[in-house]
Amino acid sequence: MSTLLRDVIDIPERVGSDDYVLRLTDSTDDDQHVAATVEQYVLTNSLRDNFVQAIDLVADALGRNTSRAAYLTGSFGSGKSHFMAVLYALLGNHAAVRVPKFQELTGHYDGTLAGKKLLRLTYHLLGAKSLEQAVLRGYVEQITRLHPGAPLPAVHVSDTLLADAENLRGRMGDDEFLAGLGGSSGSTGGWGGLLGAGWDLPRYQAALGAGPEDSERRELVSALAGSYFSSFTATADYIDLDRGLVVISEHAKALGYDGVVLFLDELVLWLAFSVRDTEFFARESQKITKLVESSGRQRAIPLVSFISRQMDLRKWFADAGASGAEQEALDRAFQYQQGRFAEIEMGDDNLAEVAKARLLKPKDEAAQAILDQAFKDLTRRPEVWDVLRDSLNTDDKHRGASEAEFKLTYPFSPVLVSTLRNLSSVMQRERTALKVMQRMLVDRRDTLTVDDLVPVGDAFDYLVEGSEPIDKHAGTIFKAAHDLYENRLLPSLLETHGVTRDQLASDPTSVPGGFRSQERIAKTLLLSAIAPNVPALRDITAARLAALNHGSIKSKIAGGEARVALGVVRDWANKQVPEISLTDGANPVIRVQLAEVDYQSILDRVRGEDNSGRRRVLLRTLVHKALGVTSAPDLGGAATRTIIWRGSRREVDVVFGNVRDANSLPELAFENRDGVWRVVVDYPFDEAGHTSADDRNRVDRLLSNGPSRETIVWLPYFFTDAAMEDLALLVKLDWLFTDTSGDRWNENSNHLGATEQAQARGILENLLSGTMTSFQNLLKQAYGIEPADAKRISAESQQFDVLTSLSRDFQPKMPPAASLEDAFTKIVDQAYGATYPSHPLFEPEAEELTARNFETVRDYVEQASTHRDARVPTNAGDRKVLRRIAGPLQVGKATEDHFLFSETSFTFWAQELDRAAAAATPVTVGALQRHINDLSPRWGLRSEARDLVLSAWALLRKRAWFEAGSAITAPALGRMRPNIELRAEELPAQQAWDSARIKASKLFGYTSPRSYLTGANVAEFADQVRARAANSISEVNHLIDQLKSAHHQLEFAPGDGDRLTTALALRTFIETLSSTSGNVAAITTMADVSLPVGLETAGQILADADRDHRAQRAFKWDLLRKLKTGTERAGEAGDSARAIWSALQNAISVPGRSLSDELSSGLDKLVTWVVQDEPVTPPPPPPGPTRSEVVLNSPADLSGLQEQLTTALAEPGKTVHVHWWVE
Repeated sequence: MSTLLRDVIDIPERVGSDDYVLRLTDSTDDDQHVAATVEQYVLTNSLRDNFVQAIDLVADALGRNTSRAAYLTGSFGSGKSHFMAVLYALLGNHAAVRVPKFQELTGHYDGTLAGKKLLRLTYHLLGAKSLEQAVLRGYVEQITRLHPGAPLPAVHVSDTLLADAENLRGRMGDDEFLAGLGGSSGSTGGWGGLLGAGWDLPRYQAALGAGPEDSERRELVSALAGSYFSSFTATADYIDLDRGLVVISEHAKALGYDGVVLFLDELVLWLAFSVRDTEFFARESQKITKLVESSGRQRAIPLVSFISRQMDLRKWFADAGASGAEQEALDRAFQYQQGRFAEIEMGDDNLAEVAKARLLKPKDEAAQAILDQAFKDLTRRPEVWDVLRDSLNTDDKHRGASEAEFKLTYPFSPVLVSTLRNLSSVMQRERTALKVMQRMLVDRRDTLTVDDLVPVGDAFDYLVEGSEPIDKHAGTIFKAAHDLYENRLLPSLLETHGVTRDQLASDPTSVPGGFRSQERIAKTLLLSAIAPNVPALRDITAARLAALNHGSIKSKIAGGEARVALGVVRDWANKQVPEISLTDGANPVIRVQLAEVDYQSILDRVRGEDNSGRRRVLLRTLVHKALGVTSAPDLGGAATRTIIWRGSRREVDVVFGNVRDANSLPELAFENRDGVWRVVVDYPFDEAGHTSADDRNRVDRLLSNGPSRETIVWLPYFFTDAAMEDLALLVKLDWLFTDTSGDRWNENSNHLGATEQAQARGILENLLSGTMTSFQNLLKQAYGIEPADAKRISAESQQFDVLTSLSRDFQPKMPPAASLEDAFTKIVDQAYGATYPSHPLFEPEAEELTARNFETVRDYVEQASTHRDARVPTNAGDRKVLRRIAGPLQVGKATEDHFLFSETSFTFWAQELDRAAAAATPVTVGALQRHINDLSPRWGLRSEARDLVLSAWALLRKRAWFEAGSAITAPALGRMRPNIELRAEELPAQQAWDSARIKASKLFGYTSPRSYLTGANVAEFADQVRARAANSISEVNHLIDQLKSAHHQLEFAPGDGDRLTTALALRTFIETLSSTSGNVAAITTMADVSLPVGLETAGQILADADRDHRAQRAFKWDLLRKLKTGTERAGEAGDSARAIWSALQNAISVPGRSLSDELSSGLDKLVTWVVQDEPVTPPPPPPGPTRSEVVLNSPADLSGLQEQLTTALAEPGKTVHVHWWVE
């Protein structure tokens, strides 16, 4: 008899509610708890990395003196609270962590945080009313315990009140102040007996120093509010979190701490439980950001927060029914947090090691030996072993378990552990993976032996039964799975095996084994529906069902367990449980739809949408997609697919149509574009009366009567009636769901209620997905990729080859392939390989080489071609490209860290292009390109690769590039014009070349973009400097004329090294340079240039020549005569005139300064001097007053006088004085 598992590992008789659950605040409240937590902790490699990340975060915060925070992310049961507890011990340098298993971490601590005093505070958020209350009250409580007698921080709103009270006491005096509070007499008469004793000084001071939650302090606050501060009403609130964090940082610093570490356990879960209160949820969740950023005073020391996070709060807030505006606001807050919070991911991959250490640890070495033998005896048949190891559907994120990892969790298989792990994020705390594993062991404690592997199906009840999952959507799925089992599957099982529900409950041992095995199959199927992300449960098959429940399913034939399971599932699907469906084939995929709705009625309504035209359109779409064709067909019906063949981009035209029908595919449809292969694809069905033989006959006629064409015809096998029914269903479903407006769905489902519509849509969309998947597999059979199923593929059509080439030089073969696209790519590879057999094999073949890649090689060819050793070192980033191109293309050689280019490493192309050059007069790019294109066997090089070969030859043979008689820079690869000539070029000495380039830069401001001494570079450089010299002659001549005139006007002769002497020498040089006929002569002339001043100074004269001669021409030279006269005068005016005259002479003669600016300044001074030197004529004196005398002899004379006065008063600024007397 096999040994019971309980005899080799400790299995308790019952499950404790707190097993494998840790409350952070309890585990760190004293040294004993800390030591126990650390001792039990299982430290895996990934957890060690998590601790290093956490310690580094704290060190960074202290080093930068800035607050930091990190989320500890992980599902329920991933060990976040345990992690915090151990991190608490590590950051406190607790003696319990100074053990070998933590040696690496304590060493890291010593290297980064040694000598730092950290205030470590633990929080359990559940039950808190606000984040302020949780954090600030928790701080006060823990500080009170850690530092009894120390002053408390002012984080409570009542702190301000007490401070005001102290100020008031100081002004009033103790006696008067205490009397106002209730007196110091201690009388208890009247109300005093009810309210308590009066306030004396000792009692007052004790309450003043107590914590915010102390009853005496609260009574004092009430007394103060009732007596002196009647407007104060709050008695239990804290200041806002932003200010509070500043206060506690200052308080902690005063206590001698370098930083504060907050361990905020269950914070996210606390928020999630309040998600229905959207206002509270939004307000409190946005406060989390304040942990790292302060909008007020700078924090005295950094705060580092570790927050456990089980879920994405944004999803929970949306599920709670928040408005769009609320969700958008919260999303912005979370996005803001996301960039400021680090993330420490607590991977579930630690579960195996933790389970081994805490749940499955053998009692002794003998027990370990028994378990080792049992594990060794477990079948290693791949169809079972790979499933149990969860090694199906592997990718970068899922690699499956090794044998060693399996051994850790035995008798639980890795696939069962993966299922539990996948669902742990939606299970409640009491349903974590480790807790479920413990319950499974306890419930089978008396029957489970060391040879029993725990079946996956047994996990169903533990996951689905009982309390609701924490995730709303998961709760709906779990309920649907429970209902499907209770209402459909269980009744079927009971009926099949003659078992009653009472028997199951009261006498489970009497239930036959067949019931248990089928029960596990049913429950495993349901698990595949509720945990589709588990790779082994995705697209589950009967063979996998049997493997997942290895040992539970019995078969009379060895290895027949899968057939037994398939028979059971087929019976359910065909009879009692229509929610179960199977795809076609020998190993069908089994699916479970967790809903009940009449979806068939919708399909009945759209029956008329299935027709021949829609079938052809849908099939063409599916095949295009399967082949990777994404472009729309052109007017001729050809859609172009781009592929990467041997590292080069190529095109393939794909044409879809009925080959036998000339109206569908006329003769022109089989004609390929020059250099582009064409693939003509037929349908796997035809109209009644036509068979695949008709298509084959058309192809034979094209081969017999037409020219050779680079075209492949792909004739698929024909569908049977059963396959056509699948196509008909797919057409209806596709028509129903490809309507983006939703009108088709609404019109054909309006007979169902809203809930039923939603369920029906889910079922039919799943049906579309499942049918599409099976149909895509069917297409692989039809197009010859996979063996044909006789029920789906016509046997008659299989007598013909599916692939035929219309090229007489090539016949394709169907390659082994995993998909249609894979087959298509390999067929095209065969075609282009036959067309261009000499094309280089640029590896990796599927990675395209760009024009930039080829330009990189050309750069190295140019460098190496001018190096005396024909080799240059390579940059690390260029080596891969050089190795990919140089060797296969036979253009140079790339070693590990050098590139070589010479006649030896370019032999093939040197010989070929030498022959082409000998036959061409002149040697043009077009002639060399044609020679490369016409080589046999054909190379088929893309233009960039071909032009690289051509450029390398030009560099090797010292050829320069000329177009229209002028030297040009070597054109970009792939853009070389055929008329460009490649001329043999004499080269100057290296020293002359280097000197000429330097001097040209100084004199003309021209720096050659290419520094290597090649024919092309020499020709381009010589043309450039000659042109610049020639373009400067006219400007220099004008400058010289103006300078001579200026010397004459200013009456002084030029000297050595002045502006005019330099300009004359410069004119001689540029006239000589511009007239040189040979490129080497031009470079030699440039290299030998010698002028009276430095080249930079001469270059400035040359650059300013046009502006300077214009400035001189515009100068007012006629004013110089008056200035000259002024220079002979004494006094201030004479001194000024002489200074201006001297400055103008210096401006004209001394180079190195801007002549135009100097003349402008001199002209301003000259004009000012001339204006000030003009004599000033005094203005004429104003006219004096005019007088007149009028004698009035009669009253009639008054009118004349009035007219005179009116005229006089009309003059502005005039005053009229009237004197009159009577004689």
